[in-house]
Amino acid sequence: MRIKQIWSREILDSRGLPTVSTTLQLDDGSTATGKVPSGASTGKTEVLELRDNDLKRYRGQGVLDAVSNVNDLLAPKLVNKEFLSQESFDQYLIDLDGTEFKTNFGGNTILSLSIAFAKASALSKGVPLYEYFGKLYWREGFKKELLELPEPLILVIEGGSHGNWVTDIQEYMIVPRKVKFPTFADALRAGSEIYHTIHDVLKEKGYTANTGFEGAFAPNQLKSNEEAFEIIIEGIEKAGYKVDKEIYLAVDIAAAEFFDTSTKKYILKSEKKTFTEQEWIDYLDKLFSKYPVHIVEDPMDQENWEGWSKITKRLGQSKEIVGDDLLTTNVKRIQKAKEINAVNSVLIKPNQIGTITETMRAMRVSEEFGYSCILSHRSGETNDSTISDLVVGSYAQKCKFGAPNRGERIEKYNRLMEIEKRF
Repeated sequence: MRIKQIWSREILDSRGLPTVSTTLQLDDGSTATGKVPSGASTGKTEVLELRDNDLKRYRGQGVLDAVSNVNDLLAPKLVNKEFLSQESFDQYLIDLDGTEFKTNFGGNTILSLSIAFAKASALSKGVPLYEYFGKLYWREGFKKELLELPEPLILVIEGGSHGNWVTDIQEYMIVPRKVKFPTFADALRAGSEIYHTIHDVLKEKGYTANTGFEGAFAPNQLKSNEEAFEIIIEGIEKAGYKVDKEIYLAVDIAAAEFFDTSTKKYILKSEKKTFTEQEWIDYLDKLFSKYPVHIVEDPMDQENWEGWSKITKRLGQSKEIVGDDLLTTNVKRIQKAKEINAVNSVLIKPNQIGTITETMRAMRVSEEFGYSCILSHRSGETNDSTISDLVVGSYAQKCKFGAPNRGERIEKYNRLMEIEKRF
């Protein structure tokens, strides 16, 4: 596949902040665009998200340097060059940058090219993008029976840095059990019905139904982190579904956001409570014994490896302990987690690592270790639905795309329903 043209521009993400959009055309005319998301709460070991730091534009958040890197530096090295595979294209970009965290060109710069190349290549080959990804992931072992729709983690209440600290827990999600809902469309319908019922529950209680970064409710009057669970359970039941049997719960604690590195304590700002490491583990154990929470993301600080081992030993037999900020879709960190039994599940975000190829490497290693994988969006999203195809065409069993609200989230859910119709 020979590249004919590449051009990039600055666009806005769902938070109204700049991000990179790159279009790539192959010599057969196949043309596609890769749009890159951006995170609000990010792990320390994610690849560089290149920003201009020019306070006269977008408060320093512009990405003209990243756009220029594509148009002026990378395009001349890529145009008229032939690549035989996604891996060879991505590796060429990785080698050109030459740094572990893509600090020369920016991870956002490189990912926009990687996504665009994947989409254009799928068009050129005449296959759906999810099938293109499936053949990349399973290689010679690929068969269409491996392509599956995921179990969705549907966001309904958000706090922390995503929702003005309504709660300390950053995300509360409902998960329709795959065994109880015959299709992805049925699962999504249940999630949407519950989401709107939670809106009614909030209004009945006299609470506002403001929304956070990812479209979920962020009512500013909640009394505690636990009250959010009570409201969600009421919403599930009023919507006509059975708690735990049909709909279970998942949370993203995002503990690094309220971990005090100087005192080594976890501080719940909304409740004015402080915990030592052991007290925090005891608190979470008690909390998740009270409510049907089966997926727990980022329960400990991102560098508290010993704490992660402790909580996985304590809760890992009955729950998925998911590493996000801890692992940042990074093979080296996933391998370290395995050595000390720090997790049993991995959150996958392509923009944490910078290319489709490296994203798949992280999933392959996770599969080798017996970990489950959840493919995730970011708080600052675009209408690019590539991750919908990626979750179908890979090892990931679950997806985390936000609330059933706001166009950039709905686009991804709608794409999954479209894919399901093709099966």
